[in-house]
Amino acid sequence: MSSSKAISISRRKSKLLVILLLLPVFLWAEPYRAAIVTDNPGYQGVLEDALLLLSGDVTSQTAIEARREKDERLKKIEREKSISQARQDEKSPSENAETAAEEETLSLELVTLELSDTEKEFLYKGDPDATRYVLLRDNLDLLLVSDAAEDGMLTEAVLYINGEESRRTLYITGEDGDEFSAVVALLKPLLKDDDTIIIRADLPYAVSVSVDGNTEVPVRGYIAAERGEHSISYSSPGFESLSQDIEVGDDTVLTAELIERPVSSLFISSRPYDSELFINGMKLDSHTLPEAPLPFQVTARHDGFGTYTIQSRMDLDKLEISLRPEWMENEDIVKDAKDRFYRNLLTTLVSFGCYVASGSLEDIYPEAEFSPVTGMLAGFSFVGLVELFDSMFDYFQAARLGI
Repeated sequence: MSSSKAISISRRKSKLLVILLLLPVFLWAEPYRAAIVTDNPGYQGVLEDALLLLSGDVTSQTAIEARREKDERLKKIEREKSISQARQDEKSPSENAETAAEEETLSLELVTLELSDTEKEFLYKGDPDATRYVLLRDNLDLLLVSDAAEDGMLTEAVLYINGEESRRTLYITGEDGDEFSAVVALLKPLLKDDDTIIIRADLPYAVSVSVDGNTEVPVRGYIAAERGEHSISYSSPGFESLSQDIEVGDDTVLTAELIERPVSSLFISSRPYDSELFINGMKLDSHTLPEAPLPFQVTARHDGFGTYTIQSRMDLDKLEISLRPEWMENEDIVKDAKDRFYRNLLTTLVSFGCYVASGSLEDIYPEAEFSPVTGMLAGFSFVGLVELFDSMFDYFQAARLGI
């Protein structure tokens, strides 16, 4: 005689179990979050371009394993909060999660952090506790911190990757091509597998490269492609289209003998090349204009990129426009420049008003010896005026360039 024991699970507990089983998949669906912390605009451009070149799916096994371990830790914490006991003879949610996670992909996303001056100070020193705190608080997978300072014609920079000093360098300010290549070499093993090759695209500025039908925008003359045979297409409003099959390897350089199309009075090249173009508010059907009105205003826009507008009173025959991806936009720069300008304006008005008042009191009460105070206020007013003009120029540049 055999007997069977029925195991009942309440509806509430079954829903909880399903949620716990799916939790790692939800966590895995989150992007691979990266952030940059630096006060040097030049070095920030180096880091942003390096991440842009390596953007897309994260295929590095190091990154995938780190994400899997991170998800397992979060899942374990959540499970310990919700379930006190689990059946040991059944497949655990952890094993189910790992099976599901293997079928997912990670996509790189650059995020902007809001940090206090104290937090930045500790991060610039590579403090491990501060790094772990920011990584956990902002749910980051990759944190790039650079303490870069310009001294005349030279820039000295220290790069920390997730709190570890990875590079210390000195280079000529503005000549950062070698530094860009070095940073890419550091970040590539963290984001891409060994089959991903960084190849040189020795092509004219306005040419768009398509690899197996997927458009790639060269970053500082480089693109990332998988090792092996690919169909490469080149297209641009200024050149005839061309296609070729190549074998991508370690020493591959993309070159193409492109036939340039006749250029009209004004040729507008844009990156991406299929951006929507407007001149004085009117949409253009092509990148060439037989005659350009003077003065003119050209606006370029593209899905996934920021909008860019430029004005000119000069008779140009060629105009080059490069749009920044939306994920790299920092909307706080214009606001910060505006706040600094108005803050300096208020400070200058107050100090100048105090200077005028002190001078008047000195004339009324000459025996009171207001001269030292008046001189000091005059100095404050002069310094405030210099700061005011400096912040006004920064505000104008930020508002005009949209950066």
